[in-house]
Amino acid sequence: MKKEYGKYIAIVLGIICIILIITLISIKLSNVNAQSEGINLKQKISAEISYIDSNIIEIMNKLNNIDVVKYKVYTKEINESQNSSKNSTQQSENSENEGSGGEEKGNSSQSQNSSNETQSQTTVSELVPNEILTQNDQEPDWEQISFLMEKIYSTWPTINLDLQNQGITNELISNFALSMDGVIQSIKNMDKNNTLINLFNMYVSIPKYASSINEDDNKQNLYNTKLNILNAYVIASTSDKWSDVTISIASAKDYFSKIISNENNKISLQKCYVIIEDLERMSQINDINIFFMGYKNVMQELETNFS
Repeated sequence: MKKEYGKYIAIVLGIICIILIITLISIKLSNVNAQSEGINLKQKISAEISYIDSNIIEIMNKLNNIDVVKYKVYTKEINESQNSSKNSTQQSENSENEGSGGEEKGNSSQSQNSSNETQSQTTVSELVPNEILTQNDQEPDWEQISFLMEKIYSTWPTINLDLQNQGITNELISNFALSMDGVIQSIKNMDKNNTLINLFNMYVSIPKYASSINEDDNKQNLYNTKLNILNAYVIASTSDKWSDVTISIASAKDYFSKIISNENNKISLQKCYVIIEDLERMSQINDINIFFMGYKNVMQELETNFS
């Protein structure tokens, strides 16, 4: 009896051990899955922040007809088949005067011409300067601006839900949504200044979102650099407070210098820093067109190095 009783105890203990092992494995797998889902959500929000960033800046630029690409590249095709056709006509006429022997030469020349025609198109690129000194005085393309804003608006419900799931505060989410409503109303009224201000207020949330999901330091410093450059851009566009413009650019330099320190003074980043310094100098001239030239160079350089 004692032996049988001992066997029962051993079986029960074995079953308990198996259950404990299975439970521990399940808990571990659940934790791994939860961590994985958390990482995936952060990566998704990071991409969404980048999407909002690029679209807000594009709309802000379009309000002053600024394109951050310094030169537009146009492609055209040069048709060379016309010259080949002329040559084939001349060769064909000569072959008819040479009799039957010439017909073989004519056929040969026609096959060569056919080969030439298949290679008759040459593609070349032309760089066409995008003149900023005259473009910003033109009326904004409100139709295109509305289209770009609708892109942001259509993606906002998904982004909103992701931010909530990440634990972003309702206040931060609401501030962005209220500013977005202001942008839509300003666009409807074709009010350039208020559209710029409301767009900037939308952008204010981006560095905060990046901080909330623990983006790396360079990303956060980049967004804060852009935030201060955009602040300078809005002030220059909507008022004559050039001293405030200069102060904001100085703040942008401070944030960008942190990126340079983290990246061991890369030459490309040093160049970008110099261009930000140039913008600071240009802002002291108190000329909006000259400022826009410097602003465009800064945004283009940031796009080149961090896209």
